[in-house]
Amino acid sequence: MNPNVWQWDTWSLRDIRGNTVTFKGWYVMFSLVADRAATGDTPEGWHNRNNFSYIAYYYSRNGQDWTFGGRVIAEGANKRDWEWSGCAVMRDKTDNTVDLFYTSVNGTPAQSVPSHTQGTIRADDTGVWFEGFDVCTDMFEADGINYANIGEDPYWDFRDPHVFLNPTDGKIYALFEGNVPGMRGDFTIGSAEMGPVPPATTVPAGAQYGAAAIGIARLEDGAYQSGDFSRLRWTMLPALVTALGVNDQTERPHVVFQNGLTYLFTISHHSTFTGNSTGPDGIYGFVSRKGIFGPYVPLNASGLVLGNPSSAPFETYSHFVDPQGYVQSFIDTLPQPGSANPQDPATYRIGGTLAPTVKLVLQDEQTFITEVHNYGQIFAQAAWPVANKPDPRS
Repeated sequence: MNPNVWQWDTWSLRDIRGNTVTFKGWYVMFSLVADRAATGDTPEGWHNRNNFSYIAYYYSRNGQDWTFGGRVIAEGANKRDWEWSGCAVMRDKTDNTVDLFYTSVNGTPAQSVPSHTQGTIRADDTGVWFEGFDVCTDMFEADGINYANIGEDPYWDFRDPHVFLNPTDGKIYALFEGNVPGMRGDFTIGSAEMGPVPPATTVPAGAQYGAAAIGIARLEDGAYQSGDFSRLRWTMLPALVTALGVNDQTERPHVVFQNGLTYLFTISHHSTFTGNSTGPDGIYGFVSRKGIFGPYVPLNASGLVLGNPSSAPFETYSHFVDPQGYVQSFIDTLPQPGSANPQDPATYRIGGTLAPTVKLVLQDEQTFITEVHNYGQIFAQAAWPVANKPDPRS
């Protein structure tokens, strides 16, 4: 898509209800990128890309042929070293205000904070550009009560804000990746955490290091309309789903509302499962019949929705499901043809661009792949600007 940058986590311009939108006929997507000249155009450069990452954007007339637009957040505006994943939302009752929620990250000392910046989107017949995004504000931090902080877990995760309107109560929430509160490795995993298992099941060694959580925070009434997403406006709530004893990473959590059901998705790695638990790099999901606060059951019985094959275990990653079930992801690494060991770094082919888009059908507690589309293709559910925009809470 652009030979000068590595590209990975990607999200589309959308409204607060989750719908992908076009702006004046243009499709717009945002991605984490790193300049290949800066990282080194090598496998080592690819694997170190997060230390050079910033948010860039692309635009397209048809949702599949993309033009690189460049950096979104003004240089120097981010309070920390790097910019990691988030979401971009058109503000209701405005013509062109965009709220960009992202993860502001320090390398030393380690720190990741969900953050917000706002700007305006412009477009004409030749393309799309942005103005603003020059003031960044921290949203909230791990509190050590609902979610582990760095003092409890030096390998903590607290990132990837996904902001949305909950149709059940009309309030604005943010999902994010977190960790179960408590000192890393000191968790006791008992019958409540294990759930229904065969008799005489024991907790395997190392399971206590899996402490991932899908977190949630609620925005104060009126703050969305005023564009105030600062720290005092959010209330931290207990996690929706935890992976205590099973996995230590639940990245990019996001939600889809369909047919009266709430579908909760997250991505995870084979390498972050703990104990005897195992699963491929891919996207995992859960469904609730009672709204965003659950309870949830795993999709497809195991939770696995899309996983890489053992012949190409790192083929794709960072899957994101839109309201119609279209799933974007990026190409990570592929084994060389004929490679005896598909996990051998010496034989990797680097992707660093987007994978084919696939279509999921969500049917109660099961999912099915029904379509395969072009590399990096997106589909819109709404057009912008919209006349007589409704109040987002209506």
